[in-house]
Amino acid sequence: MLNLDLSTLKEATMAVALGLMMGLERERSGFERTQEEQGDFSRRRESDRPEAPHGSMGARTFALLSLLGWISVKVGGDGQAMPIAVLALASLMIGLYYHETSGSDRGLTTEVAALAAPLLGMLLTRDALLAVAVAVIVTLLLLSKPWFRAWIPKLHREDLTATMQLLLVFAILLPLLPGRTLDPWGVLSPRKVGWMVALIASVDVLGYALNRVLGARRGALMTGLVGGLVSSTVVTVTMSRRAREDAALQGSGQVAVMLACSVMGLRVAILAGVVGGPLLARPLALPMAAMVLVLLGCSAWIYRSGAMQVGGEEMPVKNPFQLKRAAAWGLALATVLLVSAAARAWFGDRGLLFAAGLSGLADVDPITLAVSSQVRGVGLSATTATLAIILAIAANTLAKAGFAWISGGRAFGQRLALMLGASLAAALLVAWILV
Repeated sequence: MLNLDLSTLKEATMAVALGLMMGLERERSGFERTQEEQGDFSRRRESDRPEAPHGSMGARTFALLSLLGWISVKVGGDGQAMPIAVLALASLMIGLYYHETSGSDRGLTTEVAALAAPLLGMLLTRDALLAVAVAVIVTLLLLSKPWFRAWIPKLHREDLTATMQLLLVFAILLPLLPGRTLDPWGVLSPRKVGWMVALIASVDVLGYALNRVLGARRGALMTGLVGGLVSSTVVTVTMSRRAREDAALQGSGQVAVMLACSVMGLRVAILAGVVGGPLLARPLALPMAAMVLVLLGCSAWIYRSGAMQVGGEEMPVKNPFQLKRAAAWGLALATVLLVSAAARAWFGDRGLLFAAGLSGLADVDPITLAVSSQVRGVGLSATTATLAIILAIAANTLAKAGFAWISGGRAFGQRLALMLGASLAAALLVAWILV
């Protein structure tokens, strides 16, 4: 028997609200579609504006469908007959509606969303938070139609392939990897390595997606900010070569490199915080903040001096995620994990710091993830981990200064090396004070 109390009324209200949330979006979409067909009515009187198509499923229909699903569970109790019957009836009505109103250019989005409404009402009786979350996701998918229409023409086949491969890694490969450690130091867990590879691949794909959305041709500001998510080293080499070819691009190239290095500093701090937790995030935050502030200050100084030309530079970025590349990166990360753990076991913290410096010459991310995982896994002190990460950044910064000097010439490389050195000195000074 259905008891009428405050909690029951609250559930019924939530069922109506979930349906209204989806239905209002669908009803508004119907108005927009009608306006597109009949012209711009933004300046007409309210009474002269077009109504939604007759018989369209809108806010009230969706609210009733979700409420109907909720009632079916409440009335049916523990049995499944009533919810199944209600879902079958709703499916029949929605199917008949689509048959009567379908056209050559008609999709199924509204009808599928309408089928989800009674299911959400049923789910509300089992897990209210999950029902609300799913309703929000459905509504966001309904709202995303303009973005999908704008982005899909820009997608290449390799973009879809890379996306499917990334989903394959998260959905299938990661759960299958063993969680036990395979080395005597207890740091090499295939599942842990897999998660860290997936984490860094997700960051790379985010940078690539921003590059595609913002366009391939953009100014030095976007080159540095977006390119830094993919690879600050790539930004350094690319802009250095362009500065050598055209001396007028030296200022903009230096700004792009410093912004990319700023993003790299933020990226390192975030990765260390995610993998190592607050224990590592706190001591690393201030040195990274000092480095980033100096880099941003130098960038602002060049920008205000009028020495840079904004616009026109292009840094081509290919989709960074491939299964072969991810496997190679995972192998490199596993090697860094083993080398750093062995160096610490055999030579103490000095051995770990030496390994961090060597690893940082090539890439900062592997050693960052390696020492961060050891903070949480084998009890590496946050102070030692912070110093190792900063030492890796120092080695990587010196390497980029060398690349800039060789690729961009003495004038470009010398000025850039001074500014990168100042940012590195700030990070080292803050780290030394904290230690």
